[in-house]
Amino acid sequence: MMIHMQTKQTVFAGLVLSTLFVSGCDSSVRKEALGGGALTPVTVTLLREGGEGDSEAESVVAAGPKITEFGTVRGTISVDGALPKLAHASPKGQAKDPICGAMDILNESVVGESGGLGNVFIYLKKVPNVDIPPPPTDQLVMDQQGCIFVPHAQVVQVGQPVLLKNSDPIAHNVKLNGGSNSLAATISANNEANVDYQFQFSDRKPTWIVCDFHTFMSAYVMPLDHPWAAVTHLDGTFEIPNVPAGKVDFVIWHEKLGIIERSYSVDVPPNGEAAPIEVTVKASKLAG
Repeated sequence: MMIHMQTKQTVFAGLVLSTLFVSGCDSSVRKEALGGGALTPVTVTLLREGGEGDSEAESVVAAGPKITEFGTVRGTISVDGALPKLAHASPKGQAKDPICGAMDILNESVVGESGGLGNVFIYLKKVPNVDIPPPPTDQLVMDQQGCIFVPHAQVVQVGQPVLLKNSDPIAHNVKLNGGSNSLAATISANNEANVDYQFQFSDRKPTWIVCDFHTFMSAYVMPLDHPWAAVTHLDGTFEIPNVPAGKVDFVIWHEKLGIIERSYSVDVPPNGEAAPIEVTVKASKLAG
């Protein structure tokens, strides 16, 4: 495994595996993008998950007739009960530096509104026999603002350009913990020396991101090698356009709960919309 990192230049990571995403509304136009978290507009991506750990997905394209028609998958991840009130990730005065220590840092591990759960990842478990579009050329931005990663949860396609920013007046660090890619980069204050990066491998489940300088800072990213996945909005809703028609299975994952659904089956009609994915989790399981 190997990283080639350079400020203002492309950063490459190394390790093992593959997974990704795509967005768009018109089923006749196949677009690619990556998914932001609950506090950002949701975008979609095609993904392939590997068969290890708690995800049990496959990383090879399935055999069978070539699929050339596509449909839309929408849904909602709801919460049964009131969302728990979590302690701050870092209360005011706890952090040693004068910037992060001057404010309460929110715990974003559980967010939602109107009975929905935000920042839930929904992604295709097994890719059918279909042509997978190349990665988007649009640059994905991962910022650090107010001692928080922005967005908190997102999807990126392998090979898509990623810009690591730091809008805070103090230095931060971006480190990938676990997963197939490797990165540990110091990002200078006030966007003075941003870092370009590309994920080289897809993963079986979202990768945990931390700042080594401020250990209360964390986020999740899902690198995928195709575009069929999404991250839920604050109200728990999501949309995945241009999903291959036919019967497909999705994995549903949340940082507090891990795997919510291992194989949620959906029949996607050609040029139509599948029956919505509706999943409810108990609020008591989100506490702690």
